[in-house]
Amino acid sequence: MTRRWIAAAAVVALAAWAFPARAAQAAGEVALALFAPLTGSQADVGVFNRNAVEMAVADVNAAGGVRALGGARLRLVTVDSTSEPATDVAAAQRLVSTTKVVAAVGMGISPLTIPVQSVFERAQIPFLVHNIAPQTTTSGYHYTFRIAPTGTQFGETQVEFFKALNSVYHLGLSRAAVVYENSAYGTSTAEPIKALAKNAGIELTLFESYPHGLTDASSLVTDIRKANAQVLFPVGYTTDAELIINTMAVQHVKPLIIGGGAGFIWPAMGKDMGDKMNGLTSVASWNWDSKHIRLRPDLWAIVTRYQQKYGTFMPEHAGMAYAEVWAVVEAMNKAGSADGTKIKDALHALDFTHGPMTLMQPGHVKFNEQGQNIYAHPVMVQWAGGAPHTVYPPTDASQKVEVPR
Repeated sequence: MTRRWIAAAAVVALAAWAFPARAAQAAGEVALALFAPLTGSQADVGVFNRNAVEMAVADVNAAGGVRALGGARLRLVTVDSTSEPATDVAAAQRLVSTTKVVAAVGMGISPLTIPVQSVFERAQIPFLVHNIAPQTTTSGYHYTFRIAPTGTQFGETQVEFFKALNSVYHLGLSRAAVVYENSAYGTSTAEPIKALAKNAGIELTLFESYPHGLTDASSLVTDIRKANAQVLFPVGYTTDAELIINTMAVQHVKPLIIGGGAGFIWPAMGKDMGDKMNGLTSVASWNWDSKHIRLRPDLWAIVTRYQQKYGTFMPEHAGMAYAEVWAVVEAMNKAGSADGTKIKDALHALDFTHGPMTLMQPGHVKFNEQGQNIYAHPVMVQWAGGAPHTVYPPTDASQKVEVPR
């Protein structure tokens, strides 16, 4: 299969889904905002989102635009949220006061998502996000929609994976350590592990937080070693994750790692750490090679084109941001309008079972009254050959777990 053939097949598939009727003449354009951190410590995440959203907007326009609006084209408005909550809010306020947009997509960092929800709520602009802090969809907002699973589900999946390793592979694992960034993302992932550990037969020999922007992990790793843990559940972004793993290598601390997503599954880790990543497992909101994607040529073509265009596997933030763009488009098609309130109502009413929105496993998306995707669930991935592959649960797995020896 040539690259040219894959690209052509993807456009044909998108056109057949999004614009089945006879093409209408374009009737102007509608503006969609990408709101993501493009500078600062979280800029790598912002780039994932920007890449995917730009690709999705191009795909929508190539497929005929918004059919219910006479083929109106999407115009992307790119806004740098920055990586700091204070300037994040100011950026959102500038956006809603100066630019008319139908929705905002691309935000996936909890400390940056939560402060700006009220800004988009007051402006009555649908805000599609993929962060994991539970309070995102339990705070009474009507215009926030999360396509991703929650941090609580992350912890539950990590513990279930731990139990599966014991029951299927008889590894005899019983002692675990949890180290996590002291943030909404970190605590929302770590606390469920603590709560579920006892019922899973896990003895937590260490439960320790560390500050964002960790610069020296030696004392943290010393605590891990003293805890005599067989399994480590670390939760952190790329810089912290790399520092912890490298410090563990220096101190010859070698527990089985079951990462908490974020830095443990992003391309930078694979590039920077090389072979050290092989065998590492982590939870993820979404993964590029989950079974339902491999089984559907239209979805497989999307992740393949991303890799060809950007030179890396499609990261979790990119996959979810791509799906968010198409969810907005289909909401406009259902509503027959570019009005934010009508788009919000359509997002609540739609039940996505086909089309690019269903990149999300298990291939089904439905938002409840709180804006949470009720079908969202995490997967476990394992690194091999420079990329994370889906290994759990079995319904989503594309490969078997490589058991550590």
